[in-house]
Amino acid sequence: MSLMILRAGPSALVQDLGRPGHASLGVTASGAADRAAAALALRCLGTHPGAAVLELLLGGFVLMTDAPAVVAVTGARGLVVVTTPSGSRRTAATGEVLRLDAGSTLEIGRPDAGVRTYLGVRGGIEVPRVLGSRSRDTLSGLGPPPVVAGDVLAVGDYVVAPWADHWHAAGGAPRGGIGPRVGMGSDGRGRGPAPVVLEVIPGPRDDLFPPGAWQVLAETGHVSGHADRVGVRIDPARPVPRLGGGEIPSEGMVRGAVQIPADGSPVVFGPDHPVTGGYPVIGVLTSRSSDALSQLLPGAPVSFRRVSE
Repeated sequence: MSLMILRAGPSALVQDLGRPGHASLGVTASGAADRAAAALALRCLGTHPGAAVLELLLGGFVLMTDAPAVVAVTGARGLVVVTTPSGSRRTAATGEVLRLDAGSTLEIGRPDAGVRTYLGVRGGIEVPRVLGSRSRDTLSGLGPPPVVAGDVLAVGDYVVAPWADHWHAAGGAPRGGIGPRVGMGSDGRGRGPAPVVLEVIPGPRDDLFPPGAWQVLAETGHVSGHADRVGVRIDPARPVPRLGGGEIPSEGMVRGAVQIPADGSPVVFGPDHPVTGGYPVIGVLTSRSSDALSQLLPGAPVSFRRVSE
C-alpha cells in the first residue's frame, strides 16, 4: 500500500519519536513537535508508537490511496474532506479515524485552531531510518526530505493492536494540540484570546536570575514571528531581568529549554534545537506545554508558570 501526495501544503514532514542519544555527535533528538497528538494518531490506529506519521503545517494537504487504508487526523483542529473514486464527498473533523477506499483522496484544510496537524496511517509511514529514526531534522537536514507533491510514500506493517473503529475525540476537539484559547478579560467581558499558560520546571540556571524574573515571565507576552521547529521567541511584556548580562560557557540543551538572552526575550527550544547554547536557561517546559507551544501562531498570548518537577 502507498500514499500519493497530490498537494503538500506549506510543510509536510515525516516524524516519529525522534533520535535521542546522539548529542555527543552534535545531533539533536528531533521528532514530532506535538508529541501527544502524534502518539494519539498511532494509538487509535493500533500502530506501534515508534512508527512514523506526517506532520503538516497549516494544512493545504491532499493525498490519494492506491489501496484501502485506515487513517487518523489529530492535532490542530480543521476541516477534513474525503472524496471517493465515484466523486462523493464526506466531511470530517480533526480527531477522527477514517476508512479510505482505494482511489480515495483525503484533504486536510487550513486549521482554525492550532498550526500542526498529524496524519497517521495504520501500519505507519515507511521511509529509511537515519540514526535509528525516520524523523526530519530541519536544522541539520538529517532524515527524509520534506514531502512534496508527486511523492509516493510506502505504508509499513507496524500494526500491534486493533484500530478504534468509529473513534473520534470527545466533542470533536483535538487531543494533544491546542490553539489560542478564547477567554474572558479580568473585568469579566470577552476581550479576545486568553493567554496559554506554559508550565516551567526551574533550572538548571535559575540561580542566575533575580526573583523578579519569574514575575515578569508570569505576565502576558506573545509568540513572535520567529517561530519554527528549532525554537520560538517570545515577545515579553517587559524584558526578563538577569543577574549578569553576558553569556555562559556553552551547555547541553533539551526540547523546551527556556533561554534568556541579554535582551530579556525568552527563546524556547523546539524539537530541532541546537545541542548546545550559551545563554542561561531559567527552566524547561513540561512536555505538555512544549506540545501546546508548538501549536501556537505568532501573536498568540502566552505566560509562564513555575511548577515543581
